[in-house]
Amino acid sequence: MKLSTISVALASLLAAASAPAAVINLVQNGSFEANPVANGVAANLWSMNGWTVGGNAVEVRNNVAGTASDGSIYVELDTFANSWISQTINTSAAAPYTVSFDYSPREFTSAATNGIEVLWNGQALATYSGNNGGPGNQWQRYSLSVMGAGMSSNLEFRAVGASDGQGGSLDNVSVTSAVPEPGTLASILLGLGVLGFSLRRKY
Repeated sequence: MKLSTISVALASLLAAASAPAAVINLVQNGSFEANPVANGVAANLWSMNGWTVGGNAVEVRNNVAGTASDGSIYVELDTFANSWISQTINTSAAAPYTVSFDYSPREFTSAATNGIEVLWNGQALATYSGNNGGPGNQWQRYSLSVMGAGMSSNLEFRAVGASDGQGGSLDNVSVTSAVPEPGTLASILLGLGVLGFSLRRKY
């Protein structure tokens, strides 16, 4: 194999290796659209697709006290009292992941009542709250870096403000890990194998 041919082959493999990785959301029903309620309705649910729901239920809203950040549905964890939702995520041990979500303080409430705590495998990562003196939601996107605990990890959101029926809003939840497309990875490995075989025959 000529040197110029080897250079072209190596350049092609390096380009494939540096191609953007596929981003896969490991969360099921992260925007809560799989549990629809009618427009203008808020409903307390004790079960929800993909999620385990705490004993005080979860409030699923469609254009009530604000609009969703993604789709038409969002949730509030303080129903008649503070509650929580959690989901078991398929992960790999010690692999890096990013937990992302949209949070908003409930309209016309103070930070003392609308706090939401984020937990990963039972460990508290952060708490979010805020003052919202006006109508509607004030969505902000947050991201946290975590490590997989093993073949599965647990993500939990828990209301931690005053247990008074007025809590923070949550939407657009994701857990992502950037991984190469299987086809791209296979092509890179195959290309390296062919290149190595050719070099071996040449030299």
